[in-house]
Amino acid sequence: MQAGIINPFHFFYHQGNWHVINVEAMTAGIIEENAVPVLKKAAFEPKSIFTAQEQELLNKMDLLSENGMQTRKEKNQKNAPIVSMALFITQSCNLRCIYCYGNGGEYGTRGNMEEKTAYQAVDWLAEKSGKAAKINITFFGGEPFLNFTLMAKVVKYAQKIAREKHKEVVFDVTTNATLLDDEKISFIKEHGINVMVSIDGPKEIQDVQRPYANGEGSYDSIVPGIKKLLAVSPETPAHAVIVGDTDPHPVRKSLQELGFKSTSIMPFSKPLLESDYENLDRNFLGIWAKLDQEAEMWIKNVKNRDSGSLRRLMSNSQLYSGLLCLMHKRKRHYPCGAGTKVVGVSCQGDVYLCHRFVGMEEYKLGSIFNKHLDMGDYAKSPIEYVEQCRNCFARYYCSGGCKYDNASSCGSAFSPSLKMCKLRCRELELAAYISCILDEKDCSFLSEQKIIPRKPCPLDFG
Repeated sequence: MQAGIINPFHFFYHQGNWHVINVEAMTAGIIEENAVPVLKKAAFEPKSIFTAQEQELLNKMDLLSENGMQTRKEKNQKNAPIVSMALFITQSCNLRCIYCYGNGGEYGTRGNMEEKTAYQAVDWLAEKSGKAAKINITFFGGEPFLNFTLMAKVVKYAQKIAREKHKEVVFDVTTNATLLDDEKISFIKEHGINVMVSIDGPKEIQDVQRPYANGEGSYDSIVPGIKKLLAVSPETPAHAVIVGDTDPHPVRKSLQELGFKSTSIMPFSKPLLESDYENLDRNFLGIWAKLDQEAEMWIKNVKNRDSGSLRRLMSNSQLYSGLLCLMHKRKRHYPCGAGTKVVGVSCQGDVYLCHRFVGMEEYKLGSIFNKHLDMGDYAKSPIEYVEQCRNCFARYYCSGGCKYDNASSCGSAFSPSLKMCKLRCRELELAAYISCILDEKDCSFLSEQKIIPRKPCPLDFG
């Protein structure tokens, strides 16, 4: 293989047919059995021009992008503006989740953020965001509502600074829902704060995985507040963590029964900070087993023109992101903004790669009390220099994976977890399978119903 040249096609067999993904073009197609040997030969021979037979097959399938092989263009966000920060207004928590990556929410240094530090963090973000029109502040902990007084002050101060800088400021909060009451819910509604509720599913799972510090279960105490919140903010999403081989289906079902329209489920990552639960089982079988079933649900609901079921599926999908990438022919070079556009800020004002790394010196980038941040290799796209990613067919979908999950699984933020790689690759294969089954009318229906939004025009600025 020539230096700088990548294998542009990935073949996989599913439901009686061979499928192919054009990695660089982010398109997919079904191929005839007798064409497979020819296309495999075309995909993996180190040459830049195909034979007439290969060219004819590829053109017929509309899968050829230029000559099918492209050299990489290095992606680097070293000077990208920082537009979002997770602000740790407290490093303490009233729960003791068994998989907590923050060591009981303390992140190595228990305490609350001082008012002057919080204001300095807002000023720092406003400056670091440069000409960006919008900035985001996510209140984090621990449990951020333990320091609700400071949260309210920061919202008021940040709105003032945003007006002065002619920016829009958006607020988010991630909460365990234990402290949600009428006062806090009114505050959330008044200021349009986006809430993410961390809850692991039905009572029997929630009480085991997310108990109070005294060992008591938390499910019964959080349900009333959640229902009040959903009454005024019905689009509030829930996030659940899977431990062991827990079946994600009853977890998702229980969250939907509580009233959550949108849910996300992820397997836990081994804590990097000291933890009493370092030997918890990490098993993807439960999530993996549901992927094929979800793919068939997508196809069935589209063919039946069942927009209601599709919207519910979209909000709780493992495959939706892959569908968007393929239908929009979108290539992602970064898995998230960690270390480039997004940072975590500790109670002391230290700046970290993201909220999950707070308290870990080796992932500290700098401080809000000085202008310089040491981004190092984090500003580079993993696709350019991480060996496992360079020739992976899912590179423009996965983009190197969560840096924290990488570090907790393999000891380095730049070494992807093999288990997670396999999961992401399978997600993209099944998304490609779905896109191959859908015809032009199906795609138009998805667009009309805003299930799959129209592809953004490159001339749309804003």
